Amino acid sequence: MRLETGFIVAMLIMSSFSCSRKQHSIYSPSLLMLEDSLDVIPEKSVRQILEIDTSSLRGADKAFYYFLLVKAQLTSDAPELLLDKSDVALSHFTKQKDSARLCQLHFFLGKIYSGRYAFLRANASYSQAERFAEKDSGMMFAIKVGEAYIYRFKMMHDMEEKCLEHALDIASEMKDSTLMAEALHELAELRISEKNYTEAGQRLCKALSILPQKEFSARAEYNKDLSRVCLAMNRPDSALFYIDIALQNDHSDEFELTCNVLKGNICLKMHRLKDAERLFLKNIEKLPLKEKQDVYYKMAQLKKEEKDFQVASEYAERSIRCRDSLEANNKAGYISNLNAFQEHERQQRRIANMNTKISEQEISYYRLAILLSLMLCLGISIVLRIKQAKKKVEVSLKEKEQDMVRLQNNQWETEVKYLQEKHNREAIQIESLNQNVEYYKRLNALTVPILMKSQNSQGAMHLKKEEWDIIIQNTDACFNDFTFRLKEAYPQLTLEEVRFACLLKMEFSLSLLSEIYHIAKGSISRKKMRLKEKMQIENMTLDDFIKQF
Repeated sequence: MRLETGFIVAMLIMSSFSCSRKQHSIYSPSLLMLEDSLDVIPEKSVRQILEIDTSSLRGADKAFYYFLLVKAQLTSDAPELLLDKSDVALSHFTKQKDSARLCQLHFFLGKIYSGRYAFLRANASYSQAERFAEKDSGMMFAIKVGEAYIYRFKMMHDMEEKCLEHALDIASEMKDSTLMAEALHELAELRISEKNYTEAGQRLCKALSILPQKEFSARAEYNKDLSRVCLAMNRPDSALFYIDIALQNDHSDEFELTCNVLKGNICLKMHRLKDAERLFLKNIEKLPLKEKQDVYYKMAQLKKEEKDFQVASEYAERSIRCRDSLEANNKAGYISNLNAFQEHERQQRRIANMNTKISEQEISYYRLAILLSLMLCLGISIVLRIKQAKKKVEVSLKEKEQDMVRLQNNQWETEVKYLQEKHNREAIQIESLNQNVEYYKRLNALTVPILMKSQNSQGAMHLKKEEWDIIIQNTDACFNDFTFRLKEAYPQLTLEEVRFACLLKMEFSLSLLSEIYHIAKGSISRKKMRLKEKMQIENMTLDDFIKQF
């Protein structure tokens, strides 16, 4: 059980270690150790970095090596290293999407360019670092302080103050008293450059009040600057007090040198000439040229006040030599910076030309894309129009087919209707014929007995007026007032002719008619012909006309 528990714990430790080092796994452990040691022992680490054989490094390690070279140049007094290889590291970190190291590398480059007075490059590097800083508040603080230094050199105090106030806000959000004190110290430096010593002193006092006691080096620096402020405000006693406190907090030789010069100026202000001379000449050869020139100049002034003109002349000559050396160094630096600036301008022009070419290519691509799009749209519109025309034709054909179908249906309906009407007419005719048959049966049933009564003993028929009236009445009753209609249509007919028409309407045979009129059948036919001519009947017989009337 214990063995299993130990195994599980070991696995958890290994997995957590592998997760924590996941982003570093592609680099050599020795290079990663050098990265950490650069912050602790920079001189030794720089020597180790320079001794590395780059030919044995693979791609990722070589890019990381160039990153270490840039950091080494920033964190130590190493000689200036070539920065052209930094592009390799930038490209590698970009591919790896390592935003943290991209931010650091751009920040290091910004600091280096700023130290070389290549402020355009420095500003561009700081901007890139800010883009990759994301939520790294500490890095954002350092970037804003670096940008403020550039604006200080350019005498753009408003922009410098804006950057420093931003840095102070970041430090306040982080609740980091050390960074807050640093921001206040930088704001005090700004006020000193503006000769606003009162506010500068207030800023420095506030910085000292919030700075942790363990930050001895920073406290020494702030007290030294507070001493400078007091000296500028003509308060030499306070200045001497603060410079002594500064020396108590930092015992390094370099810091003591700068403090001795400041303390000498304080003694000079207090007319303690011997103390001032002792402090000025103490380790004077270790001072930078600028401060050495200033010390020699002040010593010359001091000896001049003491009427020791020969020594004053010697100090003045030394001051002039330091000034000439300083000007020569500055000239070399200016030339180097000018060359760097010109190289930067050439690079910017090349970049601008490349961007112009790329823009022209993009414009060409866009034009081609637009042309292809227009052609595609034109083709699509043509296809759509063809489809629409085809659809219209199909719709037209369909409508024509529907019209043809409707016409055929109408024709069929008309034919059916015609046939129906014809059938109805035939039915009516049949019914009429049936009615006529019935009428004839009834009429014959009424008329024949009358005729039979009028026969004499020899069989001859002699109809009286009353009998003719009965025949006419029966005919009118059966055939819808036949005689009235006939007289109205043919008023020229006589009563005898109307009676004859009634007999024809009842469709009596020729033999019966010849018996009624006591004439031959031929005479009956001629009688019909005369009546037809009188009625002006054409294209049909009298019998058919009377039957239809």
